[in-house]
Amino acid sequence: MNKPKVAIIMSTYNGENYLREQIDSLLQQEGVEVSIFVRDDCSQDTTLEILESYADSLIFVKNDGLNLGVGNSFMEALYQAGIDYDYYAFCDQDDIWLPEKLFEAIKTIDNIETQKPMLYCSNQTLVDQEARVIGLRHQQLINVSSLQILTNNLVTGCTMVWNKPLQTALIAKERRPSSDLLNVRIHDVWVAMVASLIGEIIYDTDAFIYYRQHENNVVGVKKENIYINWCKKLRNKSKRNGRSLLATELIEKFEDMMESTILSDLKILSGYQRDFSSKVALIRNSRLFSLSNESKWAIRLKIIFNLI
Repeated sequence: MNKPKVAIIMSTYNGENYLREQIDSLLQQEGVEVSIFVRDDCSQDTTLEILESYADSLIFVKNDGLNLGVGNSFMEALYQAGIDYDYYAFCDQDDIWLPEKLFEAIKTIDNIETQKPMLYCSNQTLVDQEARVIGLRHQQLINVSSLQILTNNLVTGCTMVWNKPLQTALIAKERRPSSDLLNVRIHDVWVAMVASLIGEIIYDTDAFIYYRQHENNVVGVKKENIYINWCKKLRNKSKRNGRSLLATELIEKFEDMMESTILSDLKILSGYQRDFSSKVALIRNSRLFSLSNESKWAIRLKIIFNLI
């Protein structure tokens, strides 16, 4: 029986400290045939030299000397992976994958349905800089609904594995997100939202990845003071309106594939800054932000000041 072919999609940036350990764990995946697509986002340390030492095992995605940021860099590598593989997976530069990570994900997808877009995600085992186990990230089943992802995403990119039908939708040129959106809502939010709208997301409470926590995490478990978050949004326009921008682009790219209820919610969110009645409707829509980790008053203030 032929092994499933998996395209692993990685973006690197100044990842010299942990990169070798991660790549070694990718090459030790059991029961699958892996191809590793790597785009380096103009690292300034020895990351590129490390990647070149694995040249026979990697497929390099040209960066043309451009630092795109984490979301755009990952999506560029995703596009280059094409649709010639059975499955696809995001990979961060500083984690450690257990040997059965991909095989367990594929087995879970295959047990349900492979003809429609399917996205698998899982729990993670948190570890420190020295790979010492801290504990599981999530102690209970997480919500993977569209509303949860829209308001407070819990689906972690480095655990994602998806099938060819979802990849086909993601790489279609007319359905790709803008670079501006990916600066405020990165690759894993986009992929999770698309999967939730046009297919199905499966969450595995088991963990097959050591999710490393360290002071230089590009993406990771972060707790940020709400006041600091507000200051960032007020000072930097590029940090604002992530949810409404996401809603707008989802409508533009996938309206023909959405159910009417979520489409209606997204249209209110998308248009609230331009239309007063939509702003009032958004403030009154208690369901839309019911899964946010922010208070209802914080949400209302953000709507009033056009920060959602």
